[in-house]
Amino acid sequence: MSTTRSTCGQWRSPENPRSSLLTATARASTYRRVPPSTRSSRKRVGRHCHAMKYGARRSPQAAPLASAQEHSHHGLVDPPDIRTSERRRRAASTLVTAPDRVATVLLMLSIVVSVAVLVEVFRPLVVVPLTLVLVAVTWKVVPSSLEPTRRAVAGTLTALGIVVAWFVVNVPFAARFVVVTRDPGFLTLEAFWLSRNESPDLPLTNSSDLLATIEGVKVASAAYSVNGDVLNVQGAKLLPGILAVGGWVGGDVGVLIGNLIVGGVALLAVYSFARRLVGPLWGLVPLFVLAASVPFAAFTRAAYTEPLTVALGFAGLTMAWSAVSARSLVQYAGAGALIGATALARVDGAAQVIGLVAALGTASACALLPMVRRPLARGLVAASAAALILVGLGFLDLAVHSPNYLSNLSGQVTMVARALAFTLVGAAVLNVPRVWSPLARVVFRSRRGLAWGAASVVVLLAVVLASRPLWMENHHTPAGSPYAQFLEEIQALEGLPLDGSRSYDEMSVNWLTWYFGPPMVILAFSGLAIATYRAIRRRDPRFLVFVGVVAAPSALYLWRVSITPDQVWAMRRFLPVTIPGFLVAATLAIVVLWGLAQHWARAVAVLGTVTVVVWPLVTWGNLFTVVEQDGRYGEARAVCDAVGGRPIAVVGSPLPYEATLLSICGTDAVAVASGAPETLARVRDAWGGQVSVVAFRGDALPWAGTVPPPLRTTTETTWERTLERLPDDALTSQSQVWVGHVQPDGSVVPAPAAP
Repeated sequence: MSTTRSTCGQWRSPENPRSSLLTATARASTYRRVPPSTRSSRKRVGRHCHAMKYGARRSPQAAPLASAQEHSHHGLVDPPDIRTSERRRRAASTLVTAPDRVATVLLMLSIVVSVAVLVEVFRPLVVVPLTLVLVAVTWKVVPSSLEPTRRAVAGTLTALGIVVAWFVVNVPFAARFVVVTRDPGFLTLEAFWLSRNESPDLPLTNSSDLLATIEGVKVASAAYSVNGDVLNVQGAKLLPGILAVGGWVGGDVGVLIGNLIVGGVALLAVYSFARRLVGPLWGLVPLFVLAASVPFAAFTRAAYTEPLTVALGFAGLTMAWSAVSARSLVQYAGAGALIGATALARVDGAAQVIGLVAALGTASACALLPMVRRPLARGLVAASAAALILVGLGFLDLAVHSPNYLSNLSGQVTMVARALAFTLVGAAVLNVPRVWSPLARVVFRSRRGLAWGAASVVVLLAVVLASRPLWMENHHTPAGSPYAQFLEEIQALEGLPLDGSRSYDEMSVNWLTWYFGPPMVILAFSGLAIATYRAIRRRDPRFLVFVGVVAAPSALYLWRVSITPDQVWAMRRFLPVTIPGFLVAATLAIVVLWGLAQHWARAVAVLGTVTVVVWPLVTWGNLFTVVEQDGRYGEARAVCDAVGGRPIAVVGSPLPYEATLLSICGTDAVAVASGAPETLARVRDAWGGQVSVVAFRGDALPWAGTVPPPLRTTTETTWERTLERLPDDALTSQSQVWVGHVQPDGSVVPAPAAP
């Protein structure tokens, strides 16, 4: 039943113009449910008019005192049921806002951690108080709260339940990635180090003498480089710093499971954005599918930077969506800060900033009315400034604590920086009203045709990208490089022609279909086309921001993945933006189909939903219970206990094990190419005696007697690596480690195992 507004602010029913607010509300509640917010607002209007009618605003002396019951009847005192309803509403609003709040807290923690690590004061007494202060100061800097309807509350509770269940299920299978074979190795070790030290740089005070005087001794390998008297670890420091905060709370276990907590925040961030786009219940679809997928589990069980990027990036999308709706300058700045903070975790985080600036700049330039254009232009300035500050902080972090890594990536960094500068200049030029106003009017008059044209371009690009395996074969891997040799090893295992130069870029869309199914990819491109159409036809900047932030990095990596193409490793390029963005876009397409209210459309929507939800569940094979590098952490701990704090020389190891021992044991550690007695004797003398040695072959050390049994025998498990099929099984290998103490003559005696 509808109502119309009458004199004295009263709402009256069309069927009975004389009916008051309460009568109309009662009748409406008989036939349909009225949202709590509507009922509350109507009651407030009714109380006001009731008081005006009956003279409730007269002074107390003009009328006798009434009982509390009478006051309640006349609307002067809220009865207990109304007060209880308000408390429930506030509790529901707090619950619905929780996913947005968690992401904002993560941003504050990220800023404090990055600055503390940069200036080498990373300790609890600095990080915790500063984070609490920033959270308190920015407590109201959150997206505009959603109406706490029953669906919103139910959706939020379900989302929180899914995230908690996902975390509990995955904790037993958290990786023990403590050997530097790939990125999670050095990121985990750096987190161990930071949990006990204020600076991310590892000192070489005692080891530098060995490097200068003894041939075959080294401390820098894989992701480590010597910089004066310290050892730099490659990459940004945000993720190791956040994992180290987990180490303060839970020790080494807190470090190992820390990225699962970050993954939970990422899931909530995706849901928080999706519910604004498709509703609180439909928004559960991308949340569940992402949580159930192989790539997301693989990159949250170990220390990968991608889940942190998902959390910050999609929280930024949510803030930007709200900022456009509320025309809030503070929220625009928050959106820029969240998306810019991705550069604190990954060097390519600035690509998302490019999408944000391009979208806001285009939306502002195409706005005709000053009341629309000015808030967008100011928002563009606020978002760009906040994003640039944090992007600059990310590059400063690399320049100070990982200069060699930044130098190695100078080409990529220069390209991203130029693209960002070009986008900023372009957005500024487009927002000169007197120059571009005629073009904006043309765009306005032609928006329907432009919308169809832009949507058609999205579909055409999808066809081109998906069809590339039929007509393209990319060769971007340098022949003869270690990467090419690695690819040839996998090709030999799979029975493929040996060609180490293959980069498999043309397979990018196919990889997405492996893990999420062809229906999801088709629906995702359809959803992006729909979002593009709505952005132009309805002149809605929110959809333009969504398309821009998702499309900028997705187009870059879908065309050229720029990573070793083995699975599941190569999916790192698509997890930060492409996978969650595609899942949200696919859900948008499903919702549009459902909204057509046609039998065929709803049948397709149901079939698409079921397929999208079920597909990731059947792609696991035997991998779900496989723990990456299982056994390696226990092995390293056994070595640390056996050496008893002595400096360590790792002899003839095929692995960069000195980094593992340096970070976990907290002692000096170097790699020695030869186990000759004279070499070990010189190492012992240079370190002043009391030196231990570690080897992975018993005959690599000059034992004083016969070769003793190994200190520990470990069975290690890893996920298999594939090129032209889904990985679905584990690889196992056996590792034996010997530990001894070097004698003055260079011979070695076995080290007893710690009790």
